[in-house]
Amino acid sequence: MKEDQEIQQFFDELRVKDQSIDIPEFQGLPKPKANMTPLWLTVGIAASLFLFAPLIWPEEERIEAPAEVLIISLEETPDNEQQFIIEQTTYLDTWESPTASLLTEY
Repeated sequence: MKEDQEIQQFFDELRVKDQSIDIPEFQGLPKPKANMTPLWLTVGIAASLFLFAPLIWPEEERIEAPAEVLIISLEETPDNEQQFIIEQTTYLDTWESPTASLLTEY
């Protein structure tokens, strides 16, 4: 019990000391630091990157299609024999996916 009274007295003394402390008023948030980079320098760097970008990144190489195209197809004759048919054209007018035969035959 004596310890409880001592602790109570200790905290009472702290409350009295806390009431005598002056609390400063809130001054607001601190001002942000100014940007150290000048605007003209930032704009200059962006403009130079824009102008010299074609030199840094080369254009993609375009591959032209060949003038002549060979079409090799495997067809089945009425005698149930398979036969390769090779056609030569100047352009590819139709295209059939390699797996399209799976849809029609099976």
